[in-house]
Amino acid sequence: MDINEAGLFKRVNIAAQRARQLMQGAVPKIHSDSRKPAAIAIQELDAGHVEAYTPDELPDPPEEVLLDDEDEELE
Repeated sequence: MDINEAGLFKRVNIAAQRARQLMQGAVPKIHSDSRKPAAIAIQELDAGHVEAYTPDELPDPPEEVLLDDEDEELE
């Protein structure tokens, strides 16, 4: 999704999700004089450092390899 072409509502939601990530300990992608997660998230968004995907754009998860009990041998 091109964030710059997204509507205001989507941009605000993306910034809010990124602010939550920052509050939970994510490392900021830019240097900012602000210490507020919301302000940093908006600056990252404006600088183009935040990626957002619609559900249709998400890549397929990697396939899980399940082992049978016979295949599991601990030596």
